[in-house]
Amino acid sequence: MGQEARCVARIGELRVEVKALLETDELILRGEHRLRLPFASLDGVEAADGLLTLHRADETVILDLGPAAERWAAKIRNPPTLLDKLGVKAGQQIAVVGLTDEQLHQQLHACADVYESMGIHAPSFAHDITGADFDLVFIQVETVLDLDALPIARTAITQDGAVWIVHPKGRPDLKDTHVIEAGRAAGLVDNKLARISESLSALRFVIPRDQRQASGARRTSG
Repeated sequence: MGQEARCVARIGELRVEVKALLETDELILRGEHRLRLPFASLDGVEAADGLLTLHRADETVILDLGPAAERWAAKIRNPPTLLDKLGVKAGQQIAVVGLTDEQLHQQLHACADVYESMGIHAPSFAHDITGADFDLVFIQVETVLDLDALPIARTAITQDGAVWIVHPKGRPDLKDTHVIEAGRAAGLVDNKLARISESLSALRFVIPRDQRQASGARRTSG
């Protein structure tokens, strides 16, 4: 989740009250004036005297954020990377199952020790990851039936590891609620939502704290 603030915005000659939402890769204005400002589209970011000033092409947007202006400017200048948002750290052991996003796929392989599964429906899937101690497991699902992989994924992570379920956006037959229900049925709790791309979203699941046990020696699969 991002940060938000109600403030006065000056957009050219316009002066309006807005709700400003600072997300990981864009600033969104709602209320009397609606506007989306992707960080990548900005030509300049300044903060002084409680005012956050954003320059884009011929447009200047000024938000009266008070003490938060400097903090928001720093976050806009240095947004987290996709791997930061997903909690990926160098040297982790990660399983990837059916992931189609090439950018994320390449970044994971460049950063971590990645085990690549042939897919949820491959005969070796359950055998290869059941009982392994991965830090993170990424599984891309295309149908509600694919969510049957969650109980297997639960056995494949360390006690403080996580399962990321990647799924297409905007599918009425495969909503976040479907994924969350399947995760909870598998004995996991959801605690983060992340945008992977324009077409893919992901939900993170972890083992409830009161059900975690002391981790034993790490085992790897395959």
